[in-house]
Order: sequence, then C-alpha cells, then structure tokens
Amino acid sequence: MTNICVGILLMFSLLACGSVDEPVRFSTDWPAKSTDFEDISSRWTRRGVLRAPLAQQANQLMEIYATYLSTDWRAAYVDQQAGLQKLSPARKDELVGEQQASAKSHHELELLITTYYPEHNELHRKRSIWRVTLVDDQGNEIAAEQVARDRRPREIIAAEFENFGDFAEAYVARFPAVPELLSGKKFSLRVASSLGMVEVDWVSKK
Repeated sequence: MTNICVGILLMFSLLACGSVDEPVRFSTDWPAKSTDFEDISSRWTRRGVLRAPLAQQANQLMEIYATYLSTDWRAAYVDQQAGLQKLSPARKDELVGEQQASAKSHHELELLITTYYPEHNELHRKRSIWRVTLVDDQGNEIAAEQVARDRRPREIIAAEFENFGDFAEAYVARFPAVPELLSGKKFSLRVASSLGMVEVDWVSKK
C-alpha cells in the first residue's frame, strides 16, 4: 500500500533534493590565513537534483553544483593561482584586490548545470524558464542581477571546479551585495520554473 501511495505522489509532482553539508564560516572579512583550495571549494559547494515522475523518460531533469565564492574561497583561490602561475608579489596583491572588490560588490556563485533536455540549459537567457534567487533565513528572496555563461575554456573551469562534467554548462550568477544574507543562520540558492524547483542550503558555523 505504501508503494502505491508513493507512486501516486510521483505521478503528480516533481521532486527536488539538495545537499546540506557541513557548516561554513559566514563572513565578508578577508581571512588572515587561507586554507587548501580543494578543501575550501568542497566545503562551499552544494549539489541539488530536480527529478521528474518515474513514469517519465527523463527521471533526472537537472543536476546542479553550486559553489558560493566566499572570501575564504577567494583567498584560497588567490594562493592556489599564485603557486600555479608563480605570480610575483605585486601581481598576487593585484589579484587579492580584484577578488576583494568582487566579494564586496556582489554575492557570486559558480553554477554547473546538467539538464536531460539541452534546451532547458539556458539560465543565461533574458527569458529563461528558470528563476534564480538567493534566500536568506527569513525567507526573503534576492533575485539574480545576472546569470552569464562562464566563457572560459572548459579545461580551465574543470581545473577550478572538479564537478564540471562533460555535459554540464557553467554559469556565473551575480546577486546584489545584501549584507543580511550572511548575517543569519543559513541561506539558500533556489532555481525554479514550472518544471519544478531545486534548492540547496549553506549553514553558518555560528
């Protein structure tokens, strides 16, 4: 009887699931010391899946990996790039300044999106079927100012974001720098359309 009930529910609803990983440091301050880039990138990355009813051909409509580019992530990125490229102290300082300016001007996320139907992978379009928002712990939504394709070479993106699969598209999502987002106990990324919704959460260490 339970299986029958589950089947009926699946026929009338789209299911979404997301990850809630270990708590992270919510702060706009630049860290005094950076940590390992792969480790911090993993800590700030969340995975979500939008599933359709089992009766449909495409059970998994969307898979998303979202990395919030926190000040901790950016500091680790600078150190990684400085080591890989053997940057001079002056150039490293320039990169720190660029990353600090970006952190102050926007909330920014790297989104790796894979969809069963390629035509659904179009978050960058002005009339996209998807609405991309951040949600604070009071339920207030912040709409994305811009969702743009990451036009860098795929091998560069894959080197920075290990979950970048062969069929994924990479996007950079920018939101207004609303300070309240990082003052609560958690915040979420929500990607929604008439097909359904995916939501993933970041929880504060506080």
